[in-house]
Amino acid sequence: MKTRIRKTASLLAVAGAATLLLGTAGSANAASAPASQAGTKAVSQPTAGWEFFDDYWTYDGCEAEGYRGKERGEWLDFQCRPSAIDWNLWVLRP
Repeated sequence: MKTRIRKTASLLAVAGAATLLLGTAGSANAASAPASQAGTKAVSQPTAGWEFFDDYWTYDGCEAEGYRGKERGEWLDFQCRPSAIDWNLWVLRP
C-alpha cells in the first residue's frame, strides 16, 4: 500500500514539474518574442508600400477585384490575404 502511494505521489510530482516547466518555457518564448511579431500568427501584413484596399467574403471575389484594378491601372500588383472571417485585398499603387 505504501509503495503505491509513493509511486502515485512521485508521478504527481513529475507531472506537476513537467507542467510547470512547459508553462514557464511557453511564457519565456512569448516574452522574448519581439513586439513586431506579437499577434502576427493569424494574419501577416504585406511589406512596406502595400496598402489595404477592401475585404471580400471569398478568395475568388478578392482575386477578381485585384485583377480588375490591375487592368485599369489602379495598382501595379495585389495580394489576397486571409483574415479571421474573410479575405483582404492589399494593393501596391504606382
